[in-house]
Amino acid sequence: MFREVLADLGGRVYATSDDSSLFIWWFAHAADVAASWFGAGSGETTALHTVRMNHPDGVNAAWNTSVLGLALPLAPLTWWLGPVVVYNLCILASPVAAGMACALLLTRFTRPGAAYPAATLYAFSPYLVAQAGGHLNLSFAALPPLVGVFVHAAVTGPRGGGLAHRLQRLLPAGVLLAAAVGWQFYLSTELLAGTFLAASVCLLATAVVLRGRLLARLAPAAVVGAGAAVSALLLAAPLLSTMLAGPGAPREALRPHGVWSNDLADALVPPGFAPFGQEPEAIERVVGIDPAEVGGHLSLVWLLLGVWAAVRMWNSPRYGALVRITALTGVLVWLLSMGSSLRVGGGDTGVPGPFALVEQIPVLDNVLPMRLSVHVVLCLAVLTAVLLQDTADRAGRSRIVAVTGLVLAAASLAPAGVQAREIAIPEFFRDGAWEQSIPAEAVVKAVPQPRALAEADADQAMVWQALTGLHYRETGGYFIGSTPEHPVIYQSLLDPLDQALGRIGEEGLDAVPREELRTAVLDSAARGTDFVLVPADVPRLPAAGDELAEALRAASGAQARLVDDVWVLDLRGLA
Repeated sequence: MFREVLADLGGRVYATSDDSSLFIWWFAHAADVAASWFGAGSGETTALHTVRMNHPDGVNAAWNTSVLGLALPLAPLTWWLGPVVVYNLCILASPVAAGMACALLLTRFTRPGAAYPAATLYAFSPYLVAQAGGHLNLSFAALPPLVGVFVHAAVTGPRGGGLAHRLQRLLPAGVLLAAAVGWQFYLSTELLAGTFLAASVCLLATAVVLRGRLLARLAPAAVVGAGAAVSALLLAAPLLSTMLAGPGAPREALRPHGVWSNDLADALVPPGFAPFGQEPEAIERVVGIDPAEVGGHLSLVWLLLGVWAAVRMWNSPRYGALVRITALTGVLVWLLSMGSSLRVGGGDTGVPGPFALVEQIPVLDNVLPMRLSVHVVLCLAVLTAVLLQDTADRAGRSRIVAVTGLVLAAASLAPAGVQAREIAIPEFFRDGAWEQSIPAEAVVKAVPQPRALAEADADQAMVWQALTGLHYRETGGYFIGSTPEHPVIYQSLLDPLDQALGRIGEEGLDAVPREELRTAVLDSAARGTDFVLVPADVPRLPAAGDELAEALRAASGAQARLVDDVWVLDLRGLA
């Protein structure tokens, strides 16, 4: 799957958009903070807020995909190998982590021979493969199965005996739940919120299926579950306090509703990286969506395996309750993933979806419905494992059919077409020339400025800054935040120089008069910018690098020199 990334761990990423640059930057941030704790680094010791990006206002890391749960423990590795390599290693590890967590759940009720193939389908499901293309926080999906471990332990625990005995039996699963949820706060609060929603649906299905049989197990599950929740909240207290009271917190829902939803046809239309895959545009969306989000495919073969498992064992004495709970949960969460209005083949049916109710609930209204697909594929993995176990226990043709179905499902889901792309990194940042050219703590505007676009190279400047170990402070940035005038922003606000560069990119160098360009550069200097960096040749430049640098120099009178392949314009004398 990742063969192209493995060929160049420090220069390639598996990502169509440039969200990968965001994660690479946060790995560098965590490494810098950890180094600062020991007297090295930039001196920025707070992991949950930074002014190295979007200077001088900074960014609230608690509201962003800072993946501190991975980035801080791996800081020594980042010091050694660099943030690009460590990010790629985490992407490589994400299906392994997800699959092993799923196997931990499945082996509670099946043998490894049935659990591991089904867990592999979960780990390399189209949803998780798609999210690995730039969304590390979502592809590292170990939490949903670990929550499932606790739910299974609670439902199957002893009904008899004293309360203390029942609590003791459930305690290991409760400790696992507390640690997993507490850690998840620092990895992805959205996956945590979505898992809470899916777990609530699962508990509702459990109550419907088990009815009176659940009551005897309710007390120990409630006590241990409450203890796990309190423990997780205590672990997450620093992050939560920064979310609630820290600067730059958004004041509205992070994304507009009714956009990031699955289509009913997604289940059967394969993504581009799967065999016989279609382009993301095969199904029309409300707006253009990053291909990393399109992960609702389940494949006809895998769906048939799930249906067969449900029909075959609906009333099974051994697996009936588990199958009914799992099937009900999977169907309900699948409907939730359709969003607030059901769409088929790109057309809006006008039929409201159940997620319209979720959109009215604070906090949960920030969950993007199409990202609930991870719980749908987990339910299918459970049904697949149970089917494999049941057919293995019985001699006959059903065993051959189940194994054949498993092979066909794997073949139809295989991520054979995953492709990596090169990161645009000027030699200036590769060979260390930046260290002699830019003083530590200088304020820099790198061109092109990072932008909140679901396109390649939109945020390449964040990778450049990350490779310097956040040696300088950057005026631009791609993040979620707010200003007094804007309740939600997704990037640094455009200053006059950004606006002038944007016009140049659309209309050419002659579009901005020299005096206007001079005013824009002087305004940037007055705002505290020390240097403007203009690479000679990278994607998305508004004009040819040499010509653009000369135009900025000639208009403003700033000193400019070409270092390797980057023009360094010194604005300090202009202020």
